[in-house]
Amino acid sequence: MNPDLQNPFPGLRPFRADEDYLFFGREKEIAEVLSLLRKHRLLAIVGTSGSGKSSVVRAGLVPELLGGGMSGTGSDWVAVTMRPGGEPLENLARALADADLYDAEDEDILPQLLAGLTRSSMGLVEAVQHSDLDQGTQVVVLVDQFEEVFRLSRRGLTTQDTAVTFVRLLLEASKQRDVPIYIVLTMRSDYLGDCSQFRGLAEAVNAGEYLIPRFRREELQAAIEGPVKVGGGEISFRLVQELLGDLGDDQDQLPVLQHALMRTWDCWERDHEAGEPMDLRHYRAIGGMSGALSLHADEVYASLASDDQRLWVR
Repeated sequence: MNPDLQNPFPGLRPFRADEDYLFFGREKEIAEVLSLLRKHRLLAIVGTSGSGKSSVVRAGLVPELLGGGMSGTGSDWVAVTMRPGGEPLENLARALADADLYDAEDEDILPQLLAGLTRSSMGLVEAVQHSDLDQGTQVVVLVDQFEEVFRLSRRGLTTQDTAVTFVRLLLEASKQRDVPIYIVLTMRSDYLGDCSQFRGLAEAVNAGEYLIPRFRREELQAAIEGPVKVGGGEISFRLVQELLGDLGDDQDQLPVLQHALMRTWDCWERDHEAGEPMDLRHYRAIGGMSGALSLHADEVYASLASDDQRLWVR
């Protein structure tokens, strides 16, 4: 293997903030999201499952903010990234602590944060006010897969109260102007109607909603070819056309495309002649878009050491 080559495709997971140099094809959308965030302190990035919402925010919006890309706000930003999961208040407290807003050696910070978030609807604002951040530092709270809150609210009164408290914290933080806090949510579009479960949420989302548009063909081509060049590789024109054709109009399959590209790169890196680019033979060897996931799963299953492990995996 060539040590100068680096697989630039993340597979099924979203791009991270430190992978912005690998994230291509969404430049227009990132600029539009930045423009909206200047006007609205709460922004909801909405799209179908697999449309790339998380990547647009993590590898697009956040690096732009940290680099001073939003005019009139400077580059003094801190990003707090979380998913609600089954315990949104605990996860928010942990995300605040992990973002280095407080003394890392303070063992009491998590229970203190959780108590503050639970006690008052201004708990998030107070948590930032009492942090170690320099005055004027702006905070963006990214709540990825926000729709998990709606599932939580259906599980019973206790979890519903937790969901209501969590949503209220976000709304109150976005309404006030004394502390520079911005809230960015990513949410599946089929959950938009559920926003009416929470007082004030539908109105806030309507005011600051951004629906992720479909990739244009040239943007998809950039998303394929750009990372290959950055990683030090090459890809044939006919493979690019095959990938675009296999994806077709089914753009909720973007993670599957990334996974197929990751696997194709690995196959090419193991087996290619001097000067040979990633080509159709590498793509077809991993099963193409339609078979890459199942073939990968079969390989993992076959690599297990014992029948007991295989039984658990089945």
